[in-house]
Amino acid sequence: MTTLKDIAQLAGVSTATVSRVMNGKGEASLQTIQKIQKIIEQVNYHPNRTAKILSAQKSNLIALLIPNFSNPFFSELVQKIEQAANRQGYQIYLCNSEDNRQKVEYYLETMQDNYVAGAIIDSLFVKQADLDRLEQRQIPTVTIDRTHLKHPYAALNVDHVQGEYLATKNILQQQPQAKLVFLSGPAGEQSSKDRYQGYCKALREVGATSLAVLYGDFTYESGYQQVDQFLQSRTDLQGIVCSNDAMAVGALRACQDHQLRVPQDVQLVGYDNTRLGKFMNPRLSTVQQFAPNYFDLMIDELTQKQKQQYCLTPQFIARESTYGGKND
Repeated sequence: MTTLKDIAQLAGVSTATVSRVMNGKGEASLQTIQKIQKIIEQVNYHPNRTAKILSAQKSNLIALLIPNFSNPFFSELVQKIEQAANRQGYQIYLCNSEDNRQKVEYYLETMQDNYVAGAIIDSLFVKQADLDRLEQRQIPTVTIDRTHLKHPYAALNVDHVQGEYLATKNILQQQPQAKLVFLSGPAGEQSSKDRYQGYCKALREVGATSLAVLYGDFTYESGYQQVDQFLQSRTDLQGIVCSNDAMAVGALRACQDHQLRVPQDVQLVGYDNTRLGKFMNPRLSTVQQFAPNYFDLMIDELTQKQKQQYCLTPQFIARESTYGGKND
């Protein structure tokens, strides 16, 4: 296999000169540059990428730690972050923790072993000590969404209180005294608590009634099971506020199985603005967490190491599953 040293010997120059030419640093005559480039082409030389990474102790990989793929929000999040990373010349090293602390620890170690250029962290099971260790090893971090930690590093947090407030308020603007059910994520999760707080805030403003709080786990199945079970004992509800789109899809099916029309009998709103919502019947009103430019912002925070912290305001998307929604 041809090496850098072989190229240098064929060109009659030092390996340092060949390296500078290959990296576009110039510092050689035009004749020498052309000679080296011709030799490289003739011998079909490709640099050893692994050796280069080990030498520089840095790669073009950005680690992305997510909790799971069962929630469609995360699979779409991965795609959008990868596209933003690719635009700036980076590749994604995907780490699916499956909400397991042991897997989180494993991936934190492999991030260091792979000399990643930075790490985007979306996990309930990451501690500040983990971020400290990565930062001490020159791996900048940015936490997003579910990582509710007070730390000095870059962060993009979402105001879920405001997001669910907007979703609930949309239903109540059309039906001020609607009897509502809140379909929550796991009770102990901070994002679940924040969304419930926003729901309650909207109810208090108009004195509306909450019939129940149902606890799912952000999956289609839990949304269906919780709403189906509730509807077996009473059907006087007029609206369901869901903590994510996946549970909203399950809730929609449960309503249909109980011959309840959406939105005529029951208004329904999701959260996350996943693509599936646009293709449901009716199309799902929902909340968008991240505007498109925020994904480029995540990469900028890592590459520029600014350590800024942002609180992002979600946007309500009105579609056919609530009164006054539109077909988009």
